[in-house]
Amino acid sequence: MKAWDYKIKPNFRPKTPAEWEWFLVRKINYDDYRGLTKGVVKKYFPKIERQLDPGKREMLKDYLGITNGNTR
Repeated sequence: MKAWDYKIKPNFRPKTPAEWEWFLVRKINYDDYRGLTKGVVKKYFPKIERQLDPGKREMLKDYLGITNGNTR
């Protein structure tokens, strides 16, 4: 389901770290993982984790191999 709270162009790609953080938080919280790579999510995870839904945050920690702020 795609339920964005704003309209973006279909070919939008973030360019700055702030845009990536904004983009990832919304994609993850709205269950739209298409186009996301593990590397990008892992890179920005420390900055966005507090903005994520608690269940999704725990799922991503497990997927990314993060325990108590450390990577495995």
